[in-house]
Amino acid sequence: MIKLHKQSLDLLKKCLLKHNPDLIPIIENQNSNDYTVEFYNQLRQIVGDELIINGLNEDDEPNEYGLTLENLIDEIGRLFM
Repeated sequence: MIKLHKQSLDLLKKCLLKHNPDLIPIIENQNSNDYTVEFYNQLRQIVGDELIINGLNEDDEPNEYGLTLENLIDEIGRLFM
């Protein structure tokens, strides 16, 4: 299973459910210890898509949800650095 805090994992699943639900079983797979950088970047792109769609105010500044999504993008990035 991908190693994120529960709240972050729940948010990631919410994003995946909207944008690419086929990835949910992959992040939940207990035996998947070898996620690639490309896979993590794919997850970050999906969260970024959600940020662009629902996480920005009219002035293109992040709203509260957007700030949470930005933190999730950073958290996923730390998994492969």
